[in-house]
Amino acid sequence: MKLWIGLIFIFCFYEARAESLGVLLKKAYDSNPEVLAEVEAFNAEDSLTTVESWLGDPMIGVSTLDRGSRTTYGVISQKIRFPVKYFLKNKAQENKALAQRAKVQAKKFEVRKEVVATYYSIFSHQKIIQLTEANMQSVRDFSRVAERKYAAGKAPQSDSMKAHFELTRLELDLMRMKQEEENLQLKMRELLNDQSLSVLSLSGNDLSPPSVRLDGLSLTVEKMDELLREKSPRIQSQVYKLEEAKEKSALSKWEFAPDIQLQYQKRLSGQPEDSEIFSVGLEIPLWFWNKGAKASAARSQKTAQEYRLKSEINRLLTRIKDLKGKVNVGTKTLKIYRTSLIPQAQGAFNSSKAAYRANKTTFLDLLDSERSLFRVKMGFYQSLQQFVENLTALEAELGFSVSDIEKNSRGLK
Repeated sequence: MKLWIGLIFIFCFYEARAESLGVLLKKAYDSNPEVLAEVEAFNAEDSLTTVESWLGDPMIGVSTLDRGSRTTYGVISQKIRFPVKYFLKNKAQENKALAQRAKVQAKKFEVRKEVVATYYSIFSHQKIIQLTEANMQSVRDFSRVAERKYAAGKAPQSDSMKAHFELTRLELDLMRMKQEEENLQLKMRELLNDQSLSVLSLSGNDLSPPSVRLDGLSLTVEKMDELLREKSPRIQSQVYKLEEAKEKSALSKWEFAPDIQLQYQKRLSGQPEDSEIFSVGLEIPLWFWNKGAKASAARSQKTAQEYRLKSEINRLLTRIKDLKGKVNVGTKTLKIYRTSLIPQAQGAFNSSKAAYRANKTTFLDLLDSERSLFRVKMGFYQSLQQFVENLTALEAELGFSVSDIEKNSRGLK
């Protein structure tokens, strides 16, 4: 018996863990097609790093020398670029690979934002569905009270009709909310690339608003610029692209340096015996305007990338300031809901309910207080959903977490 109880406990614990936000995020990082595509793109660029720093393939052939008697030689030749060119091409490719690696991290943060926002959206919708169903039950109770009061001649028949109208309106809202919640479940399966993922049931979980630490973002523009260059994957990608452009610009100047052609010939037949020929050739940059045009293009590409980097930093600074403000407002809004609006609306509803039973208020006043309480509670969950969307968007732009959102959503009760 104890063994079965232990197995059931382990199974339930596993199920809770399987539905936790942390586990869903790990699965998304491992399975999301967009993330995997960026990873493979990085693997491709990283593989080319060695290629750019090594010699090209040698050439082999046969040559014939006719000096009254024919001599045939086997020929092998190897082109060797000026050594500095290998170094610069290698450094350019390394930076290209690093830029792609930063794109992998940026994509993971984008997927993280989508998974977390969808997770909290599912939670909010399920909570609102619960509220709607509870509200419908309350209206049914009101309707029965109204019918009894009508039978006793203490209330008009219109009270019962108003209750039925309110029930119909709530049923329509419930249908819409369930459809939206179903679409969110489908979106989560898409993000995790797992169509067999079981339906997430989060309404039994008390997801409190995540704690946020924004003190570290109160920096000067210069310090914020440094922070983004160090932490933000989007900025890091642009920085590495700039480094790549710089290496290519430097390489274009070294294109005027001569490449070397080595060649060795060994007699295969004919005279004289044991004849060997060694030759060394240097490339002459005779058509210099061609290389000059490439150097000019490389300089322009470097300058263009500098502007792109500056533009991305400016965009990100504006975006972060905007999202930081929204997160601060969201934190205050949720606090007002929990400490003020919800208790006040609940108190007003309880008073109206008691007053209606005692024939001290109208049914319309009771419905108004019921609707106010419902809207306030629904507003809290909608505000929580919007707060999390802004918070995860801020963290995606920054490239690091400023909240305890994943710890706060460890698993279901």
